[in-house]
Amino acid sequence: MGTGFTIDTPLRVAKYGISSVISLVDDTLIEQMRQYHCELAGEPYTAIARQDEDARARRITAYLNLLDRLIARQVEELRTSSFAPDSAITRYYEMLPDRAPIKQVYLDMLQTDDPVRRAALQQTLRTHAVPGTIDVNIMTKLDRVNYRHGEELGPEYTDALAALRGYALSTVSSSIIFSAGINKRLYSYLARFDDFFPDSNGITKKKIVLKVSDYRSAEIQGKFLAKHGLWVAEFRVESGLNCGGDAFA
Repeated sequence: MGTGFTIDTPLRVAKYGISSVISLVDDTLIEQMRQYHCELAGEPYTAIARQDEDARARRITAYLNLLDRLIARQVEELRTSSFAPDSAITRYYEMLPDRAPIKQVYLDMLQTDDPVRRAALQQTLRTHAVPGTIDVNIMTKLDRVNYRHGEELGPEYTDALAALRGYALSTVSSSIIFSAGINKRLYSYLARFDDFFPDSNGITKKKIVLKVSDYRSAEIQGKFLAKHGLWVAEFRVESGLNCGGDAFA
């Protein structure tokens, strides 16, 4: 889907436990949406101009942090809502597939006549209502060189690396999805940020997902990242056209 259709999707679906993906290609749109949602939510807004130092990365970080705060607020409101037929928490559990283990707890809560047991089950359900993730996408080949005051900036300020830095420095815990093939400079840059490595408990705050067209592509990219100590959380196999072949064929 186009960037404009998905740029604030997490604000609409994350509170129901649904993950979605934001494209980081257009930082101008991202900054405009940050201003809009700050004003809508009563959050303070300080503009980050295009010619400001490291503007692209800072815009992305600021927007993702805003979404993270707003969604946390939405989820807290959902958890404290009543289990009325039209409430947010009721919708959350009604939308879950029947095979989800927590869905059975919800069904048991609806069927019990014991007020004490019902209250205990409702408390369990409130605890297990968790948001979907704010995933992001970078098309690896869209890595334009950028300029400031007419002078070419260094390689860390290209479109793809700046977008990666913006995501890496944000507070979100989610996945970054790379599409359109390998970019060795970009992949090497991942190793500069601790969030892409497991912590002492083996938990990785920011996971790496690769969209690939075939096994060979997955193997090449996976081995390159492994040499930097980076784990690939998921390979998404798609046709060559969906992986960027429409743009680069």
